[in-house]
Amino acid sequence: MEDVLLYHGSRGGIIGKIKPISREACDFGKGFYMGTNPMQAKGIVNEDSCPVFYEMKLKLSEIPEDRILRLSGSDWVFAILANRRRLDVINNSWISPYWINRLKDYDVVIGEIADDRMNEAMRRFSAYGLTDKGLEACLKSVNYGQQYVLKSQFACDKVEILSEHEIMGQEAEQVRKYTIDRRNEGKNIVDQMSVKYMRQGKYLNEMMESLHLDIPNKIVVEGDTNLQEENRENKNESEEEDYGPSL
Repeated sequence: MEDVLLYHGSRGGIIGKIKPISREACDFGKGFYMGTNPMQAKGIVNEDSCPVFYEMKLKLSEIPEDRILRLSGSDWVFAILANRRRLDVINNSWISPYWINRLKDYDVVIGEIADDRMNEAMRRFSAYGLTDKGLEACLKSVNYGQQYVLKSQFACDKVEILSEHEIMGQEAEQVRKYTIDRRNEGKNIVDQMSVKYMRQGKYLNEMMESLHLDIPNKIVVEGDTNLQEENRENKNESEEEDYGPSL
């Protein structure tokens, strides 16, 4: 794969080596997050006391293609739901440990950046009021671009920092306006998508029934007995140390 230009927002700046040490409960689990949208990366940290913006090159050409996973469709939805750990019906099923552990098998995971303000969409999905297609449309409603998540130190070592600067002054105001505009765009999206996708896709109970009949033959279950304890611990975590896109 070709090398790619990406962006990262940091609270206070990166000190030392780049490491895959975000919170566990991010979109694709613990890792180092970067994205293709510079304004989105800035917006994540813009309101912090010392936001730092990075332009980076990820040397994908030096990472084996079979160590890179691209997610889309229902796989993308379930990976996010499993790692965010907000729905008990997902947390208490095989889906959660399957996706959490599967993503750990890759050096890089790539997928669209979800709109992290869509808590209402996830609530309605869990209450069978929104289909999977509607949920996916809601999460993608504010186009934040693609996120590249580095899951290993090997992948982190393939990042070259091209430039960095603190976000302040007029730039900070522009980022604030961008963030507000995107938030306003998504205000009514859940209601719109509930109607638009009423007859498209499946509701959560239908998905769980079909998935129960198609459980993967091999699921990595190492550490699954500690999953509920991990979920409780992650609920108490409020910040990841350095990251770009959030999911």
